[in-house]
Amino acid sequence: MSLSTRPEPYEVVLSPQYARGHTRPVTQVRSTLIAASIHGLREMGWEERYLTALPPERRTDMRMLTAGAWLPLEVAMTHYRACDAMLLTPEEIARMGETVSVRTQKSFVGMLGRVAAGAGATPWNILVQVHRIYARMIDGGDHCVYRVGPKEALVVNVECPLVEIPYFRGALVTYYRAVAATVASTVYAREVPRSGPARTVHVRLSWV
Repeated sequence: MSLSTRPEPYEVVLSPQYARGHTRPVTQVRSTLIAASIHGLREMGWEERYLTALPPERRTDMRMLTAGAWLPLEVAMTHYRACDAMLLTPEEIARMGETVSVRTQKSFVGMLGRVAAGAGATPWNILVQVHRIYARMIDGGDHCVYRVGPKEALVVNVECPLVEIPYFRGALVTYYRAVAATVASTVYAREVPRSGPARTVHVRLSWV
């Protein structure tokens, strides 16, 4: 399946940025995202487990990360592989995804929600900004958002190598949920298993 083909007869709410076969590869990840993740691990008391899971030559670099710089994709891959090697439970991964979302996007997404508030902001007002939200942290890849129902969306993330790492994929599901929850009282999120190209993840969101 490609982003140019609907997975179901759903309405396209947010179209992909790139034509089929021309999606920009992910090349960089903002250090803010990795630093927020490491800070969350530290708050949870898991820093030593994380450092032990890292290749020894990477431990000092990860400890010295500062927010605001672009890092090569491989640095992010190393970080999330180490997180995956910690074998956290789905509940623990969800907590991390929530923590990272709050640290990296709360003010920006909150601003989007406030701007839309005059028209009665809902998660749709936020989801149509996914390209902007995502690009603040990851350079490359693409999205499409479909309307499944009045309060139900399907978010498709493609061409991001990080989603091949189970930990990142689980945290990403919670990340989308937390972003939508800035303007909804209760949001549910789950990954929808689908056949299709690698480096693709489908996330179903619903809210009340």
